[in-house]
Amino acid sequence: MPRSSGQGKRPARPARVRAVPSRQQSAGAWGAWWQKVSPGIEAALNDILPPESQAPPSVHRAMRYSVFSGGKRIRPALAALGFHLAGGRGDAGLRLGAALELIHTFSLIHDDLPCMDDDDFRRGRLSCHRKFGEAVAVLAGDGLQVLAFEALARLPAPPARRLRVLTEITQAVGTAGVIGGQVVDIESEGKRISPARLVWMHERKTGALLRCTLTSGGLLGGMSPALLRRMAAFGSAFGLLFQVVDDLLDELGSYRALGRRRGRDRVRGKATYPSILGLEKSRVRLGAAVEESLSLIPVDGPAGEIFVDLIGVVVGRLPGEWLEGNARP
Repeated sequence: MPRSSGQGKRPARPARVRAVPSRQQSAGAWGAWWQKVSPGIEAALNDILPPESQAPPSVHRAMRYSVFSGGKRIRPALAALGFHLAGGRGDAGLRLGAALELIHTFSLIHDDLPCMDDDDFRRGRLSCHRKFGEAVAVLAGDGLQVLAFEALARLPAPPARRLRVLTEITQAVGTAGVIGGQVVDIESEGKRISPARLVWMHERKTGALLRCTLTSGGLLGGMSPALLRRMAAFGSAFGLLFQVVDDLLDELGSYRALGRRRGRDRVRGKATYPSILGLEKSRVRLGAAVEESLSLIPVDGPAGEIFVDLIGVVVGRLPGEWLEGNARP
């Protein structure tokens, strides 16, 4: 029986969402990789961060509180993977990943501030400024960023490679990347921006650092230019997929998945995929983002399965019943 013209034919692309097996962080090929590198990443973070007892203790407590707050460590694991696929050896990839996690955490601390997204909770705990006060939180974020670049400058690698890695990361984090995207995010609150502007913003706010994790790991390990280009292409596509999921989670996710109450983006008038496109078109965009990420996986064989499972981990954060409903014609 034909569907009514009001309902229309549901696009086929969203079915790709269900085609990717949903994964827990520790399951599948991605989980095996994550479990392999996770201890080294945590050890590197602990080694790089000053102890809480070191003066001034307040800022070091805030830095450690924010870093060791149960993050998924996707960015450092991707950096270590890029280094490994380039043929890198030793712990340089792990220390690179730790430095990138410090940069990511700095951005989260500042993101939560009252003058930015004004979030009281992060990963189910009080956000840094709610725990330690705004001034200490600002300085903790600043301290993490400075410490990250010190760690990058000390990477055990030839100077030329260190310089390329530093250049890659500064470009991804600065006003052409994360910071620039955050500026547009703030300036877009309460406005109905175009879908193209939304993509532009998220390519920088979220995608730039995710892409950079793979490319900086590859640069550090001496990756070939051809593979480096494929890594960058996947990283860009995956970054947008990650943001589509993140935006949808604010509408659909549980407290467990979010670590806070949902609906915060809507209350603040944030420019998100659901607010600009609506849920139906956001589901289509999600399916397209999954399809594009799958098509751009940069390597074949067992290493390629790591990327497939990572996509499943990210998409699997959304409610299973919603994904199944999304896949039905």
